[in-house]
Amino acid sequence: MSTVTPYVMVDDAQIYRDFLERALDAEIVQMIPLDSDPARTMHAQARIGDSVVFFADSGPDGGRCLSSPTEPVHVQLWATVPDPEAAFERAIAAGAIAARAVVAEPDGSRAGGFVDPFGTLWWVSSPA
Repeated sequence: MSTVTPYVMVDDAQIYRDFLERALDAEIVQMIPLDSDPARTMHAQARIGDSVVFFADSGPDGGRCLSSPTEPVHVQLWATVPDPEAAFERAIAAGAIAARAVVAEPDGSRAGGFVDPFGTLWWVSSPA
């Protein structure tokens, strides 16, 4: 099974959270603070109806908040796939630039990232 989830990078994840809750009746199911600055968010997950949106504070200290080629990434795509290593290698062979090799995550999933030839940062992950 494969899915794609938008990953929105914002200037202030707390304000974005409030917006999603007020405007779209979102349920915030996860907010992970950045270790080096707990006032900022490294990763958050909102459920809006049957859909999920990931979001985080943008910037170089945000862990997954990488730059894409010269400008900050504002939207990332998160793809859950059966074999993230194979997807990563296919992307590189198709012209993507590696952002982070696929590695084991603390939750038991495996994830890595690449920037496609159009500047979009993609994360490929296996289910936990």
